Amino acid sequence: MTSSVSKTNLFEEIGAVAEEQVPQVIFGDRVVDGDEAPPDLRLRAHLMRLPYEDERVNDPEIRQWMEDRRLGVGASEIAVLFGLSPWQTLRDLWHEKVHGCSYDPGSELFHWGHTMEPVVAAEFERRTGEPVGMPASMIMVGEKPHHRASLDRVVLEDGVAVAALELKNLHEGRYAEYKLAGPSVGYLLQLQYQMIVAGLDYGYLACLFGGQKLGVWRVVGSPSVQREIIDRVDEFWGYVTRKEEPPESLGTRQVSIPAGTLQLTDPSWEEKLSSLEQIRIQKAKLEKEEKILKAQIKETMGEFTTVEAGQMTASYSTSTRRSIDTARLKTEMPEIVEQFTREASVKSLRIRQRKS
Repeated sequence: MTSSVSKTNLFEEIGAVAEEQVPQVIFGDRVVDGDEAPPDLRLRAHLMRLPYEDERVNDPEIRQWMEDRRLGVGASEIAVLFGLSPWQTLRDLWHEKVHGCSYDPGSELFHWGHTMEPVVAAEFERRTGEPVGMPASMIMVGEKPHHRASLDRVVLEDGVAVAALELKNLHEGRYAEYKLAGPSVGYLLQLQYQMIVAGLDYGYLACLFGGQKLGVWRVVGSPSVQREIIDRVDEFWGYVTRKEEPPESLGTRQVSIPAGTLQLTDPSWEEKLSSLEQIRIQKAKLEKEEKILKAQIKETMGEFTTVEAGQMTASYSTSTRRSIDTARLKTEMPEIVEQFTREASVKSLRIRQRKS
């Protein structure tokens, strides 16, 4: 596609400064970065106007792909059925399936995610040693016609697909979150559905964070989670075929968690549970030390509001805080307390070492 932007308009003219107005660099002084950098350097750098244009808008394959999407529920749409999608509501998805939609030009963020897929796939293959290939078809169909999924890549064994490979290009700020708590639940549900449709037992999630860090998770199929996914997909598709708008409660329904004991055979989980136990022990010790140190500092300060010790300083600040006297409210207006009191189930996670 030929860009409509002329070459002469590729540069930002806003803020341009005439040559005689630009102070010349006097070398010998220390050159610094930021606003204090020599203007003769900074003002010679002109921002180019290079707007992003989605060239796939008129691609016949994309148009056909959009039509095929109406024939079922795709893996990237599973998060919507669980109320986890920031981009689409349950009603939006239903309307798209029943009435169709025009191709929405992707953002530059989407473009870079798609462009970086081959790079992430190649790096996954290099680091894991697992052969990677393209799926057999652009859209795979499961046991029912409306069970559909588009896989980014597949992991091969003797030329046969044995695992799904989902590729993501994410902001660098999410690396710490994913490392601590694991990947997004929406992405994990997406991968579980891909396993169902493709008939695979496990998959991989490979995420590139800020173009600097690669995180890879091996995800094993969960029969209970997959049953819940299929139940929601089939229930939602019933509303689509009847052209009856589904209740929003379908997308916000809680997942039933079975009681009992789950046996985890992956040794990494024992390490995670042990690490969490140690963190809690250390946290309790640190909180105790914090209270002792605060008490010592307050006692030493006496009537002073500020204390200095070398490069460190401590000070008191006074602020006004408004709060409800709940004890008095319960005594004088118990009916009000009763009216606005609600019960909720609370689950507490306790970590301990099993007795052998």
